[in-house]
Amino acid sequence: MNHFQHNWRWFLSMILFSASAVFADTSKEQETPQTNVNKPQGWSFDIGGAYTWMSFSTPPTYSGNTGAILGRLSYQQPKAFFGGARSVYNLGTLSSSVNKTKLRESYTEFVGGYCFSAHENWTITPYVGLGFDFLSDHHTRHHNIAPIHLKYTIYYAVAGLETHYAWDNWKLGLQVDCLPTFNQYLKVKSLPGAAWILKNRTGVAVQLPVAYRYVRNFWLEFAPYYRLLPIGSSGTLGLPKRDLSQWGAFLTFRFFL
Repeated sequence: MNHFQHNWRWFLSMILFSASAVFADTSKEQETPQTNVNKPQGWSFDIGGAYTWMSFSTPPTYSGNTGAILGRLSYQQPKAFFGGARSVYNLGTLSSSVNKTKLRESYTEFVGGYCFSAHENWTITPYVGLGFDFLSDHHTRHHNIAPIHLKYTIYYAVAGLETHYAWDNWKLGLQVDCLPTFNQYLKVKSLPGAAWILKNRTGVAVQLPVAYRYVRNFWLEFAPYYRLLPIGSSGTLGLPKRDLSQWGAFLTFRFFL
């Protein structure tokens, strides 16, 4: 009987020791990545699309729905330098009271700044940078007026501020950009050897991103936005100034490396 009790106690001790080791390893596996998951910071990559209601004043005013794709790479860490590159390609057909235009736009921005930590979960990041916008405005024929294909190249500076507040699985932010242009060129496709310099103007862009973590380091972000790209006039061509206004929303998938 003593021998049996001794073996039973030894067997029960081995079971308890193995169970404690298994649970200890499991808790370590759960705790280790959790410290990284709860911090949406560092290098991140975004890809997604957008729906936009666009208005292009000329006159007449052209308006309509467009679609866009977005790509972005950024590095953001509290109390550290910030850097980012973002690119958008947008296209659609806009209509006026007289004819239509096939509009294509692609713009890219490079920015850098510093990320301040205002609170444990709240950051404020001012930044500056450069951007360039290529705009293709292809008007269809109107009565006895032949179709015309205008191409704009716009270089501008970026002075912006991004702030966000992050919870465990949610993030709410605000992004405001001032876009002063310093070079604007207009080309007509049928006149490949000529280009006209347009007067410089200042634009603005605002975003209200809301992000949700749906698994580990993967986030889904919805960002309503407004962007105004002002195009300068040309006295030589007799063209008035034009405003490209965009109201829409980006929907992107974001992955933190």
